[in-house]
Amino acid sequence: MQDDTGLKRIFTLSWAYALFQRLVGGEPGVQWVSDHFWRSETGQKVVDIGCGPGNTAHHLSVGVNYVGFDVSAEYIRHAQIKFADDPYKMFLVGVAEDFVANLPEAMRGADLVIMNGLLHHLDDSEALTALRLAKKALAPQGRLICLEGCFLLRQAPLAHWLLSKDRGQNVRTESEWKALIAQVFSDFETHILTGLLRIPYTHIVIEARH
Repeated sequence: MQDDTGLKRIFTLSWAYALFQRLVGGEPGVQWVSDHFWRSETGQKVVDIGCGPGNTAHHLSVGVNYVGFDVSAEYIRHAQIKFADDPYKMFLVGVAEDFVANLPEAMRGADLVIMNGLLHHLDDSEALTALRLAKKALAPQGRLICLEGCFLLRQAPLAHWLLSKDRGQNVRTESEWKALIAQVFSDFETHILTGLLRIPYTHIVIEARH
């Protein structure tokens, strides 16, 4: 579930979303996650579930074969225009349920599947569908990397408040994230991150293997 009421509605516009990410330091934060967790390499196949306006593609190695999809046609139009001259980038409109039963060839055998700030917008049923799609898309030695906001038992009050005001209405605790992932992946590990943004915020990185 996503809250796009009131002032939050502006973030449905790709330019507003990109501006906000720049203001809070989202781009350096994603680059850090890319360097330390994604670790993409030229020639790999990468699937980006919930790709938004395609910003994450800038943080992958040159020459990766990238497929991203998102429910927002506005975001996908922005991404298609931005990467129009890059033959290695494909952007589609859709949700996980559209592809999990009939996986496109372009998504099969992925070395890396990314879900960057997607799952906290989904209820448990929707999140499990996205996770099952990720597992289906992965090559035998492939990896899934999720980056999400996370509530902790002991957490700075401002960080907790900011998480509670997120557009995504399903920010989970660390134990809830683990319980969710374990329903699809038996091999996974989690990492708690603070200081990834210019604002107080707590992230969790989930790394799962096929």
